[in-house]
Amino acid sequence: MELPQLFLMFWVALVFWVLGQIWLVQIVVYPLFAKVGAVDYVHYHRFYTQRIPLPVIIPGFASFLLPVALALYGPTVPLWMSMLNIAAGIVGLLVTVMLEIPRHNRLEKDGKNDVTIAELIRYNWPRTLSISAQSVITFLMLFYVFGNI
Repeated sequence: MELPQLFLMFWVALVFWVLGQIWLVQIVVYPLFAKVGAVDYVHYHRFYTQRIPLPVIIPGFASFLLPVALALYGPTVPLWMSMLNIAAGIVGLLVTVMLEIPRHNRLEKDGKNDVTIAELIRYNWPRTLSISAQSVITFLMLFYVFGNI
């Protein structure tokens, strides 16, 4: 296997890791935010944010940015696959930076707020769907590069 194909395999592992993470966050973790008592909320949220960089934040940001490198250095795939993968990464990045991070900061600073938690869940859907789209595109890339999987 040559370097471009190895890069694709790395991307496969990353994007499917992030896919599992984002669905767990969307369906379990964020809804649990509403179940924590107001008195313990800031402590709970700080505990959460201190532990997610390695398993969630670093892979998540990598999934937003690596599609550009994959398009340049990965195996040759149809242009539409690369462009959709990049576009989905941009959606995930914009949602994270513009919508999700400010709400997390608000929760950590001000404590439990049901409206903010509901926004966090609602605004996470585009990111969840964009990462899901990346996973579908990645499967199509695998099929294109390796043939009958």
